[in-house]
Amino acid sequence: MALAGPVAAATGSTTDDSAARIAVTTIRMDPAVLMRGDTSILTVKITNTGDENVAIGRAKILSQEITVLNENTYDVVGTIGGGNSMEFTFTLKANVPDGMYYPVFYLDFRDSGSLRQVVPVRVDNTSVRVSVLDAPDVFSAGNADEVTLSVGNPRPYNVTGVTVVPSGEGITSTQSAVFLGALGPDEVRTVTFEVTPQKATALLFDVAYRNGMNEHHATLTLPVTMGTRSMEAEPVVNNMKVVQEGGQYTVTGDVTNAGLKDAKSIVVTVGAPAQPKEPNRLYVIGALEPDDFSSFEVNFAAPGASSVPLVIQYKDEVGNARETTVSVALTTGGQATRSNAGTGIQVSGTPAAGGRGPGMFGSFGSGLNQIPFLQIAVAIVAAIALIIAWRKGFLGKIRARFRR
Repeated sequence: MALAGPVAAATGSTTDDSAARIAVTTIRMDPAVLMRGDTSILTVKITNTGDENVAIGRAKILSQEITVLNENTYDVVGTIGGGNSMEFTFTLKANVPDGMYYPVFYLDFRDSGSLRQVVPVRVDNTSVRVSVLDAPDVFSAGNADEVTLSVGNPRPYNVTGVTVVPSGEGITSTQSAVFLGALGPDEVRTVTFEVTPQKATALLFDVAYRNGMNEHHATLTLPVTMGTRSMEAEPVVNNMKVVQEGGQYTVTGDVTNAGLKDAKSIVVTVGAPAQPKEPNRLYVIGALEPDDFSSFEVNFAAPGASSVPLVIQYKDEVGNARETTVSVALTTGGQATRSNAGTGIQVSGTPAAGGRGPGMFGSFGSGLNQIPFLQIAVAIVAAIALIIAWRKGFLGKIRARFRR
C-alpha cells in the first residue's frame, strides 16, 4: 500500500509536454489497510523531471466508493519548478465493505493535458482477537481468582495502543487496566487479571486499540458462576467426641484434607453461643496436604446450649480465607448433626481410617500419634536389662535357685 520511489508512468496522461515532465514518485497511506469506517491519510508526491516550470490547475482524488473529506483543498495549485517536487495530502474515509478499491489521483495542467494515477486502497474489517486461556470453572463469592487472556493481532499491519480493561457488576480487580502497547502482524500477548466477584454476574474485558488514528474495541464476556470447586482443598471432620467435665466441654476429633489441593493455616475453634476456654481456646493445625490429617482438641463452655458450631478456618493455595462450621450436638454423644451445604467440609461420627486422638504431634498433621512410643520404650529397656542380666550370670543363678 505504501509505494516508495518512482511510480510507473501515469495512466491516461496526455502527450502534452507538461504531462510528460511530471511523474508521481511516492504514494503513502496511514493506515495502509483500513477497517470499515476508518479514516486514512493519503499523501501523493509528484516531481517535475524537466528543466522548465509546469503550471498545475488542480489536484483531486476521483472515486465513487471511497469518500474524500477534503476534495476541494487543491482546486487551485500553482507552478512547480524544474527538478522540484510537490506533495498533496488527502483524507479518505472507507464507508464500504471489505475489499480492494481503486480511486484515481487526478492532476489537471493549466496549459493542456492531465495526469491520472490509480491508488489501490484495501479495506479489511478483521478485528483484534481476545480469548480466555485460563479461568476457574466456578468462582467463590469474595475470593480472588486469576483469569488469563490471550490478545492477538490477525491483521496484516500493526495495531497500537492496545489496552485491556476488566469490568462487571459486583466485580473488583487488582488491575484497573493493563497496557500492552503495539501488536505486530500475527503477534500474540497474554495478560492475567486477579478478580474478586461478589455474586453470579458477567465479567467483561474491553480491548481498545488503534488502527492508525482510528480507535476500535474488541469485547470478551466471561460468565461468572458461583459454586464449590472439586479441585480445591476439602476438610473433612471425623471421629468427633464431646466430653463434659463440670461446666466445661472438650471436643476432640480429626480433620482430613479430602481435596486435591493443600489446605493452609487451618484453625479449629467454636462459635457462639459457645465460649472458648483455656487451655485450648483454638487449635492450630497448620497445613494439610491432600489425604493428610491431624487431630484437634478445643475447650469451651456452653451454658444451656444443646449444640454449638465448630468453626474450621483455613486458606486455599492463593491465600483466600475460607471459613465453615459444623454443628456439634451436646446431648447425643457429641456427634455432629449436620454440615453446611456448599462449604467444602464434611463430617462423620465414625473414625477415619488411621484416625487418632489429640496428642503432642497432632499439629503436624502427619499421624505420628499412632505410634506407641511408651510401649516401645518399655520393651527396649526390658530387653537391655535381660541382656545385662544374662552377661553378668544373673539368669543362671536365678535358674539354679528355682531348681533348689
